[in-house]
Amino acid sequence: MKSLPSMFSSLHTSLQGILNARTSTVPFPTLTDALPTSAPDLFSNDYLSIANNGQLRQSFLKRIAHSSHLFGSRGSRMLAGNTSEHIALESRLQQYFGTEAVMLFNSGYDANVSFFGSIPQEGDAVLFDELIHASCHDGLAVSRARKAARPFAHNSVISFEMVLRQVLAGCPQIVARKATLFVVVESLYSMDGDFCPLPDFLRVLDRYVPSGCYHVVVDEAHSTGILGPGGRGFVAELGLQDRVHTVIHTFGKARGLTGAVITTSPIVRRFLIHYARPLIFSTSLPHMNLIALQCSCDIIEGPLGDQLRTRLQELSAHFGGLLLELVKTVPKTAFSLPETANQLIPFSPIFPILTPQPVALATYLEKHGYGATAIAFPAVPRGQERIRVVIHAGNAESDLDNFVALLRHWAMAQHASGWSARL
Repeated sequence: MKSLPSMFSSLHTSLQGILNARTSTVPFPTLTDALPTSAPDLFSNDYLSIANNGQLRQSFLKRIAHSSHLFGSRGSRMLAGNTSEHIALESRLQQYFGTEAVMLFNSGYDANVSFFGSIPQEGDAVLFDELIHASCHDGLAVSRARKAARPFAHNSVISFEMVLRQVLAGCPQIVARKATLFVVVESLYSMDGDFCPLPDFLRVLDRYVPSGCYHVVVDEAHSTGILGPGGRGFVAELGLQDRVHTVIHTFGKARGLTGAVITTSPIVRRFLIHYARPLIFSTSLPHMNLIALQCSCDIIEGPLGDQLRTRLQELSAHFGGLLLELVKTVPKTAFSLPETANQLIPFSPIFPILTPQPVALATYLEKHGYGATAIAFPAVPRGQERIRVVIHAGNAESDLDNFVALLRHWAMAQHASGWSARL
């Protein structure tokens, strides 16, 4: 293989030094080997086990066999990529979510970068949970309101109120009805598996901010499809559709595919068309994706979707109970659960298992066929290292029982080896 010109050597030296410092403390995959799949799936985001669902597969194959368009969409939606299939899916989603307007995006990342990079204006302020997704931060980094963006402590109503008062003091134009306060939260947080106390935040907003002067944005990436009537999500589960202005629903988790949709107002949709760079400068979703999304919607919205959601909650409750019993019987030095663990049962399918040895635990699980990944800083704060277990509707109770038994064996082995080393 021909070597690169020497002019790149200084760059490579610089990059290698940074990588050496990072990988000495952070476990990062090389992406040259696939994770094992021989054991049951307890780690992916396929909550409803829909990605390999036979009914979805058959429906998709039947539809593509009769479709005149299948592969590329031929361009950006601003050019040749705005097809009747895109419009039909948006129309279906608008009716399904009962919203005034929707806009399709190629990914949840694109949707968040588009919204936060274009909608908040100069003079506006943004108040966000400190654990919102990186894509929201990336959008805010180029926002006209980036200098007035402030975090509050995760899911803390006290912190929310305190920071809100500080923001309003520094932005009197909001109370004067000349600017807007954006409030940004996720519904279900992917690393801690806890839900946003949205009703409490709304009550605080009503106390301090004039009506029409705040705009609530909820990222439903991890709750769409698994909560709410017909899988419409967390906001619909709470009956707060009339209080939340913009919602981001992604298709890469419970819906088993890729892409996203923003539900919002017609004026926000029009503004996104004019200013959302990921929308303007990206080729739109290929037709085969649109066909697959229509098939996925059929399942999510139908009787099978209801069955899968019920099953997911039952299994989550079962696993949560097993975990709570497990931590009572193993050394705390092996692993523990977050303080919010009791709140995870039976609603959340995400279970973080905190451990000071995430790499060792992930390696042990991989040897037993599980697609486990160690999660460490900077994905989570130092001291919060973990593996993240995700329950799926396609799991069996015996899968969960066997997995917990494996965790217990690892914890006791770690304790024994540590005890022997001290003797």
